[in-house]
Amino acid sequence: MSSVVDYFQLFDLPAGFETDNDVLQQRYRELQRQFHPDRFAAEPADVQRVAVQRAADINAGFSTLKDPVQRARHLLALADHPLFLESTTVSDTDFLMAQMDLREQLDEAETLAQMADLRAEAEDWLHNLGREFAIDYRAGDWPEAGDTVRKMQFMSRFIEEVRQQEAQLEDDDFDEDLD
Repeated sequence: MSSVVDYFQLFDLPAGFETDNDVLQQRYRELQRQFHPDRFAAEPADVQRVAVQRAADINAGFSTLKDPVQRARHLLALADHPLFLESTTVSDTDFLMAQMDLREQLDEAETLAQMADLRAEAEDWLHNLGREFAIDYRAGDWPEAGDTVRKMQFMSRFIEEVRQQEAQLEDDDFDEDLD
């Protein structure tokens, strides 16, 4: 049995890849109000420590469950199939070729519109990979689910890189407008 804190249980949500973000946000606010350490300021030190730990678990759980890659990794950990992204690579040749193509497109992108299109394409990839993960997870196909999470991790990082380049381009455009 896994010793991982079950964030789905903590938030009283069904364990699964698909989540209702509105319900997650609502439960997060409820739990924050209920277990905020300030509410326990007059309590003994051991009770305060428990409240601080509970608040930390709530914050970590919210961060994990709202992010599709982290949520998928958490589900694998709960199923006693933790994923170590740092030590394993994706072996899907088609996906690796698509990665290279996306990177080239990012290197060549010069306008915000090009970057927005590229980000939208990567977000579509991430969404489709999430659906693929959900199928693999429900089927108990752990190797395939793990491989899909690795692909999701790449897409998530790539989207962040595109956003950073978009922000840089916006800053450069703003600076040019000031001159």
